[in-house]
Amino acid sequence: MSEDSREDNNEESNKNNSDTSNSTKKKSRNKPLSTREKKLAAEAMEYFIQYVSSPWRIIWVNFIAGIFRGLGALIGASIVLALLFWVLSKLVDVPLVGQYAKEVKATVSGYVEETNYNDDFDRIGDTLERIEEELKKD
Repeated sequence: MSEDSREDNNEESNKNNSDTSNSTKKKSRNKPLSTREKKLAAEAMEYFIQYVSSPWRIIWVNFIAGIFRGLGALIGASIVLALLFWVLSKLVDVPLVGQYAKEVKATVSGYVEETNYNDDFDRIGDTLERIEEELKKD
């Protein structure tokens, strides 16, 4: 290797090192915290410690959050499925896609009719009425 190529390699490596050292330097905050910022940080830390030290509070917060996540998923899925079925109903008249849309619509309609739970609800209602009558007898 010639000396010129070595010097070029050294210059490139020095340039790369200086680029990485400049990018890794972070700007530090030199200003001290104001009393208001200190007070807010102390209150936040106090709340966090109180939250973490109470397992029942963590359980309750996560329970409520889970309920709302579930409701959100249910509402979101309902909206997406309603839009999908609406689009499919509009596509029934399209020549090439219409045949497949009719098949999907028929399949979904069949599933909805098969899963009609009215008979099951009636049976459960009758059972509950019998249980209630027997409890009144005793």
